[in-house]
Amino acid sequence: MADNLFGDYIRQRRQDAWLTRTELAKKANLSVSLIEKIELGTRQPTLHALQILFDTLDVAPMYRRHMLDLSLPGLLGPPPPTTTPEPKADDLAALSGIETPACFYTLPTFTIVAANSAHQQMFPGLRPGASFPEWLFLNPAARDVIVDWRQEARRCLHSIRQLSPNAATDTRISALVTICGQAPEWDELWNSKPMRNTGAGLAIRDPVSRRTRHFRVGTYSPEYPQRAWWLCQLIPAGTAT
Repeated sequence: MADNLFGDYIRQRRQDAWLTRTELAKKANLSVSLIEKIELGTRQPTLHALQILFDTLDVAPMYRRHMLDLSLPGLLGPPPPTTTPEPKADDLAALSGIETPACFYTLPTFTIVAANSAHQQMFPGLRPGASFPEWLFLNPAARDVIVDWRQEARRCLHSIRQLSPNAATDTRISALVTICGQAPEWDELWNSKPMRNTGAGLAIRDPVSRRTRHFRVGTYSPEYPQRAWWLCQLIPAGTAT
């Protein structure tokens, strides 16, 4: 793990937000000198300063949890396993009991660990072991199923950037970029300006009925015991059209 994890992360988030150090310091009510030292790794941020920077840079709770688990394992409870074990029978039973599309996935590449039947029907070809961005960019079904494909692709890529302290040196992200870079839109969307977090809504064209269904995207981290994956569930929002 890089020694300057927080510094690299804050610098990348600041650049993604198109802010200079002076502008970030003004928005966060912190000194330019402190932000420079944090980014360069010559001073570790206090949890209070880190919270202020996360708030100012609009870092979502899931990303904050991921960063704290990476850099300060044990702070938020026992650290999750470093490998991704097969889900236990109880986990799979709970997943299959969810009526709406749901899956277990790992960060930062959004790789599917398991999915219930509703999820498999809604996202053809997105099987365990596959990553959501790879499916999104390379599987033709994605462009048919996701109504606003470009918006979702852009949101997905900026989520990945927020989950990687330094995307250029993360081997998992580098491998994903190499694979998905075959898509003609990849470079444009990967380098586009981040979208502000306004709540995750998703419009899906049902592969069977062909009706458009609207969902909110809920993400949950199992706590007792903490797992190596997150749960993503699509929650109906409005009526199908």
